[in-house]
Amino acid sequence: MSIVAVKVLKDTIEIASDSITVRGWTQSKSNNSFSKLVQVNGMTIGGTGGAEESALLYVYCSTRRPEQPTEGAIINFFSEFASWKNEKTNSSSVRNDYIFIFDGHAFNVESFFVQEITDFCAVGAGMDFALAALHLGRDVVKAVEVACELSVFCELPVKKFVIQK
Repeated sequence: MSIVAVKVLKDTIEIASDSITVRGWTQSKSNNSFSKLVQVNGMTIGGTGGAEESALLYVYCSTRRPEQPTEGAIINFFSEFASWKNEKTNSSSVRNDYIFIFDGHAFNVESFFVQEITDFCAVGAGMDFALAALHLGRDVVKAVEVACELSVFCELPVKKFVIQK
């Protein structure tokens, strides 16, 4: 559920998300700060999927960082997160999709598929709508707004961060 969109520009990286939080079949309007788009320990993380995993990643990142901003180091970082998560929950799977920004680089993280983003990307239920808007030159806020308009799994308001490279 939800949408996270990112655009890599010359001097900045812009990232935005919607604010939907769902428990069962009920939408919560309480904008949970740990479940969608956060900044922690020099990293910006936008996550779609289960709030539990995103919250645990936030806790994990509060005391750890990748060794460097490369695809291999990010894979290793998420592998270590999966082991840590397994100690807490008896589940080592990484099910959520993330946009992970670290040290001036943005990465698309889907399980253990990691790819550096050099232009734009979106993850989540509204991904196709947001990607179309980004492809047409819109900014991340407009991309998320389009996803919110067209996907029943995305909801306003939009949250946005701008990260200097």
